[in-house]
Formats: sequence, C-alpha cells, structure tokens
Amino acid sequence: MMAQVRNCWEPSIALEDAFKGAAPVEPERDVLTQHLWEALPLETLRSLTPEQYRALKQAFHTAPKRHWIDLRGIIPLYFTQFYFVFVFGPDRRRETLGVLYERRQAVRETTAKFVGGVALTLFLTLLALSGFALWYLLKCLVGVDLVPGFSLSEYLRRVL
Repeated sequence: MMAQVRNCWEPSIALEDAFKGAAPVEPERDVLTQHLWEALPLETLRSLTPEQYRALKQAFHTAPKRHWIDLRGIIPLYFTQFYFVFVFGPDRRRETLGVLYERRQAVRETTAKFVGGVALTLFLTLLALSGFALWYLLKCLVGVDLVPGFSLSEYLRRVL
C-alpha cells in the first residue's frame, strides 16, 4: 500500500471542516505546533471539538521553556535564505552525556588496543631481528658454515 502524502494545509482544512460555523481557524505561526498538527491523523483532527482544539493548542503553547534565551530567525538573500538558532540555558543533557562518555571510552579502548598491537608487533619484530643477528654473530665466531660458499657479510657488501 502506498503511503498517503499530506501537505501542510490539510490539518487546517480538516480543522475548518470540523469547526463549521465556529470561529475561523487561524494559521499556525509556531513550527512545533504546525508539526504536531501535521502528525495527527486527519480523522482525529476532524473528530476534535472546538474546546478540545483550544485545550490542545493551549497545551502546545504552555510547554515548559527549555532555554533562557531562544533566538531563531531567517536571513533572506536574493538567491537563497539561511536560518540561525541561538539557544542559551542550563545543560539538561545528563542522559546523553552518559552515552557520549561510553562512546568515548569505547573509542579510547579500541585505539589503545590498536596502538598496543602495533607496539607489540614492532617489539617482536625487533626481538626476532636481534635474535637473528646474535645467532649469526655466534655462528661466525664459532666458524660454522651452514651454507657452503655463501657469506651474508660478503652478500651485503655486494648489494650495498
């Protein structure tokens, strides 16, 4: 089934249909209230009485203010427009701070594991090279010739 597409005028049309004979429904100027009206199903909007509509609208507008300063606006330009938002108030994001802390800890642990793995690999590589160099030095001092006719020191002199 295809989703029904609604435009932003349908809620006010539905409310006007529901309140025939009552005072005309004024267009919403508050974006939050407009979104809430648009989120309600049209059948529910049509079933509202004028008293219910006024009570809901009052509830939307008396929601607790979250910020001491809440400035929002639009800067129109010839070719486009930009919006700005400035909010200021106490930080009430306690719940999200815990989640952010856990995410940072996970990143730190992953980074620490990666750096530790690289350090361990480097250490083991240097240890193996040191062991090989020590083994070769001892072999030369004792005079053991493992591969007849081949000397690593002569080979390195020719290559370098």
